[in-house]
Amino acid sequence: MNMRQIYLQDPITERIRLTKVGIEKFGARFARVGFQAGQIRTVESFKAAIDASFANEMVRLATTEKGKNPDLDQALNGLPGWYA
Repeated sequence: MNMRQIYLQDPITERIRLTKVGIEKFGARFARVGFQAGQIRTVESFKAAIDASFANEMVRLATTEKGKNPDLDQALNGLPGWYA
């Protein structure tokens, strides 16, 4: 995905602003882990929100799928929710 569809960055200050598409795509995910998509202003904050939402989604997936498929468990071992 082209990041220009997700956020705009000021070339001088390097501050960012999520676009409407970015907020629609990530707003709910970020909110579940305590980030307000419309308030993110740095690439570092955006990456932190991505990391936190990924970990949250993996744990949520593990609660329903872990232990049902040994191949999946082996492939995801070490990720949040799938620690051995």
